[in-house]
Amino acid sequence: MEKPDGNAPAILFRLLGPVQLEAGAGKVTFSGRQGALLAALLLQADRVVSTQRLAEAIWAEPLPSGAASRVRMLVSEVRRACAALGAPVIHTQRPGYLVRLGPARLDLACFQDQIALARQAPAEQALGHYDEALRWWRGAPLAGITGSYAETQAEWLDGLRLDALEERLSVLLALGRTTDVVTEARALSGEAPFRERLHEQLMQALYESGRPSEALEVYRQFRCRLVNELGLEPTDELQQLQHRILRSEANPRRPHRQDGPPALPVPSQLPAAPASFTNRSDELAELDRRQSVETGHVGVTVISGPGGSGKTWLALHWAHTHRDRYPDGQLYANLRGFDAAEEPVPPGTVLRHFLTALGVPPAVIPDEQEARAALYRSVLADRRVLIVLDNARDSAQVTPLIPGRPGCTVLVTSRNRLVSLHTTHDARLLEVGAFSDEEARRMLAHHFGPDTMAADPDSVAVLLKHTGGLPLALGVLAARATAHPGFPLAVLARELRDPATRLDALQTGDLGADLRAVFASSYAALDPPAARLFLLLGTVPGPEIGLPAAAALAGLPPAATRTLISMLETATLIRQHAPGRYWMHDLIQLYAAERAEADLPAETRRQALTRLVETYTDTACAADRALYPHRPAVARRGGRHVFADAAAALAWFEAELPCLLPAQVLAAELGMDAETWQLAWGMNTFLLRRSYTRERLTSWEIALAAAERLRLPYTAAVVHWHTGYAHAAAGRIDAAAGHLDRALELFGQAQDRPMLAQVHHTFGWTWSVHGQPRRGLAHAQTALRLQREAGDPIWEANALSAVGWIRLQLGEYDAARDACEQALTLFRRHHDGGGEAATLDSLGLLAFHQGEYERALEYYGRCLDLREGTGNASQSADTLVAFGDTHHALGHTAEARAAWRRALTLYDAQHRRAESERVRQKLLPP
Repeated sequence: MEKPDGNAPAILFRLLGPVQLEAGAGKVTFSGRQGALLAALLLQADRVVSTQRLAEAIWAEPLPSGAASRVRMLVSEVRRACAALGAPVIHTQRPGYLVRLGPARLDLACFQDQIALARQAPAEQALGHYDEALRWWRGAPLAGITGSYAETQAEWLDGLRLDALEERLSVLLALGRTTDVVTEARALSGEAPFRERLHEQLMQALYESGRPSEALEVYRQFRCRLVNELGLEPTDELQQLQHRILRSEANPRRPHRQDGPPALPVPSQLPAAPASFTNRSDELAELDRRQSVETGHVGVTVISGPGGSGKTWLALHWAHTHRDRYPDGQLYANLRGFDAAEEPVPPGTVLRHFLTALGVPPAVIPDEQEARAALYRSVLADRRVLIVLDNARDSAQVTPLIPGRPGCTVLVTSRNRLVSLHTTHDARLLEVGAFSDEEARRMLAHHFGPDTMAADPDSVAVLLKHTGGLPLALGVLAARATAHPGFPLAVLARELRDPATRLDALQTGDLGADLRAVFASSYAALDPPAARLFLLLGTVPGPEIGLPAAAALAGLPPAATRTLISMLETATLIRQHAPGRYWMHDLIQLYAAERAEADLPAETRRQALTRLVETYTDTACAADRALYPHRPAVARRGGRHVFADAAAALAWFEAELPCLLPAQVLAAELGMDAETWQLAWGMNTFLLRRSYTRERLTSWEIALAAAERLRLPYTAAVVHWHTGYAHAAAGRIDAAAGHLDRALELFGQAQDRPMLAQVHHTFGWTWSVHGQPRRGLAHAQTALRLQREAGDPIWEANALSAVGWIRLQLGEYDAARDACEQALTLFRRHHDGGGEAATLDSLGLLAFHQGEYERALEYYGRCLDLREGTGNASQSADTLVAFGDTHHALGHTAEARAAWRRALTLYDAQHRRAESERVRQKLLPP
């Protein structure tokens, strides 16, 4: 083995055979439990594997008693064996261990690297890479290890080997080396009797070698084996290969169908190819993959998407590009399924049109649609024809136009998804949507030119934002710019920026290029209940909506609402981007809002939005209670909603936050002042734990305006308290002090001592984090006194924790420890994990300052578990930094850097730039 430098031997770990470590002339083989442990770590190289997962990999269920300690013992044994050969690669990192390979190599990675190179190389070079990859195999993978985990992983690894062998056979076929393929595939088929691709390659090689009878015998034997042992039939692809071979045997000298008379007409009905087609490379590739004239059935693909998404252009571009695959012609019909001016074209009419184009005399075309469809299928039985059915309304309009025998391809475009065609005709469903920003920019650049785009990037950004990537909208802008080449882009941008004129800017006077007309035809096709929901969804603030909120908006049960939403999904007017969550394109939503204002009474719209706001408020308050059960019960809402645990509440907030913030603005606009401030209350804990400082401050400022309109002193006190807290978190100390003073005044007038304690608690935190801990201590001690008088042990514990933290800042370590330990006892007695975590964090810092680093790690570790368990990402990041600092003090460089990197990821996600920069400095090389 080569050496990476002049001294150290190269290190290689092997899994593709016995589990081994090689270093220079040294070698050690691992088997049994040691081998299972090392294999589990190597298969997850550079990733932490928990102690629990390692135990499951070593022992079968149920795990032995003391499994964790036995794992640690095995780790020590394997570590020693690796270190003896100069490979100290196993590291401890919560909650388990990881292998850092560094300069060491893993045979599995080397194998996969060669396979990747082979897949990208020309056939001649690819063969060499496959051979090099397969040389890494030294026998059965993970040899010498038993157990269900090892068996599962060995099966997976052996599958990788067989995949590589099959890919290599494909290269040999491409190079025309059919004899080699026959020899190698026959040998492999005994080892892998159920590998269908392998048997397909063997059949193909035999057929191309002039041995079709042997190829058919391979198929017969393989099918018998599948049916008898697994109860399965071969896939369509293998059956189609058998049919092709059978046809070639039955007609070995069959002339081309158009070589002799009578010559049949070859229709060429496709409209002109789109002149400026751009993008859609993924969709075109998918069409290439799905369509083939040599299949065992008719290839049907439905291209669906909202009006204006470019379905027809995609179908025509692909059809023109692949015309040569269909020597017997191309048929086209606009079915006018969503035409505003004309009725949908009946299938019988299209059949007469197609039959005439295919050379059938009009006099012999039957009058009945069913008979016409039968004649149509007969005419196409032995022909290769491409049929494009544009703008279909439903499956019934398409079904009679699908040929009955293989050889033809049908492309259908529709605003509806036509899912039933998948069931009845195995149709492939391809949905197209809006362009990405990059694709939309590419389309505009094609029309405007790069110089125009570069000259006014601000206007270009507006065009991209407000067309939402919809191809028709971008095309309309291009047409307007072409018609008025002297107009600057700023003119178009100005019209698009204003929602009142946006749809006006996206029309040309041509119904085919008028977004309102396109959307109107889709709207007109809806049933009345679905149309009503479509209009109501247009009035919703925020970018998406969940099913419960949609049900509240509609005033219907969730099941009935789901049925109506499915209709809108089928019409591609709304999209389910995640289970139970729905999104509508901005321009479609704008159209729905316009029509709602015209078609729905104002009171109907107001009642729907009122139900929506009430649902958001109730659910947010219930979710907040699940996150923070010991929070003072101020906003008494959410009784109808129950969350199983904090994780469920967090998941709800993560999904709904983009809707909750606009809903609070809507509540204020509707005059729902109670809901306006209660929404701020409901969102507060989540926003705090996620460090959404700006959003939290905005929310409480909106709440403050609502509270002032309500003229309720207690509500005003609550809102001033939290508005002050939000200002303090944003670093606005003067504004914070003003609001907190006003809250103290109002709660004092109400003689509400527990709430006075809450405000003093916040005041204590505010002064201490802004450099005045002595001033903060006075407020924290007042809070402690008031909470003890109120007899609330949880909030007494919170006050004790605050006192301990501030005394720690002041260097009063004994007093700090005493307060924190009292707080910890109360938090644990009353099962308050959040308070326990905060106190453990203070005790960890205290231990760190006193040089008790191992104890600090224990405190920080438990604190981190609690904070991560409650989704407190903001304070988890802070704890990770302290965790890393403590490891660093102990000389655990790898563990320190791992903790800092995790903290950096969280800080970056929370946009906490100052904290991110401080951690980046820690991660700089020494």
